[in-house]
Amino acid sequence: MKKIAIFGIFILLMITFINPIFATEQTSAPETETAENAEESSTTSIQVTARILEAGEPKQVQTGSVMDTVQEVKIEILEGVYEDEEFTTNYNLSYDIDGKILGYELEVGDKVIVQIVEDENGNVAVTVQELSRNGYIILMMILFLGSIVLVGGKQGIKAIMGLIVTILAVYFILIKGIYAGHNAILTTLLTTMMIIGFTFVIIGGFSKKILAAALGTLGGIISSGIVAVIFAHLAKLSGAGEEAIQLSMNITTVNFNFRALIFAGIVIAALGACMDVGMSIASSLDEIKNKTKDISWKELFKSGMNIGKDVIGTMTNTLILAYVGGALTLILLFLACDMGMNEILNKETIAQEVISAIAGSMGVVFTVPITALIYSVLNRRKTAYKTISDNKLDGNRSLKL
Repeated sequence: MKKIAIFGIFILLMITFINPIFATEQTSAPETETAENAEESSTTSIQVTARILEAGEPKQVQTGSVMDTVQEVKIEILEGVYEDEEFTTNYNLSYDIDGKILGYELEVGDKVIVQIVEDENGNVAVTVQELSRNGYIILMMILFLGSIVLVGGKQGIKAIMGLIVTILAVYFILIKGIYAGHNAILTTLLTTMMIIGFTFVIIGGFSKKILAAALGTLGGIISSGIVAVIFAHLAKLSGAGEEAIQLSMNITTVNFNFRALIFAGIVIAALGACMDVGMSIASSLDEIKNKTKDISWKELFKSGMNIGKDVIGTMTNTLILAYVGGALTLILLFLACDMGMNEILNKETIAQEVISAIAGSMGVVFTVPITALIYSVLNRRKTAYKTISDNKLDGNRSLKL
């Protein structure tokens, strides 16, 4: 019941925090309208879900000087004012001008996202935009949650509660907060503290072990962010990758501080690994403390550092490999363009990934001594247990030293 109450308190706090965000968005929206946006457009455009009824074979279509690979499909609209109506249109399989990258062919029964444009004369143009993938994502999420419960039992249910807290905090506090114009660094730190605090309490309740794990994780994350900010400044990283630059060209109402977003991205990416390390160190030391009642805080700290040496080896690999996997396609494309490793490393996109990976891994490293030190200090008083009590009248079996 305590954990459910904690979960409810988090939801209330989150709602309290995001109310000003929504208010900001609602009040600022009219100010960003331009004269052109205020005018009524004679053309309407909507996006709806449709189902593929018929799918033809891919064919080559010449569009100016570009040769595209297209597939003729017949679709049925599943929602909106055009529901149940059928249209025939082409689906463009080409992702690039040269046609080297092609999308998957559509099949009968596939659900797709289509754009319907109707002009002032009532003429309707239908374009297939994307395959509808949300159903597969939901199915995968159900399988993931089911696996957690199947393997983890009651502890798995607690893990799911922590996961829900993380998802809600990242979306409603971090993403919504930054989008509304709040300081990215402060918003990230607030989100991080809420995720760490509520997740650890939901999983382990209130104890010195949880406090040490939470403070150690927070210390490691802050260290990681500081390192990231320093070296991003030294390397003069703008924080905007090529894709972000292209998308920002179409945005006129919102401006982001991309340099602050480097901090946010690194902290959130490293948070899970740091939480894992923090809890591992604190749990290990707690077990040692319970088994060895007369151990000193210095010996506890030394044990924590010894345990951390093994943990560091695997967790740093986890972050490095995660970043390499994310940039793998880009690295291969750069190599295909006959670029040397020196030239690739100096690309801002790659340099940012490298700095992020190293800064995140340093956060994991710093989490070990911070957690070990905090737990050792919190448990610096030792209790010596004796087999036979010296005070048979009172029946005391322990002596505080």
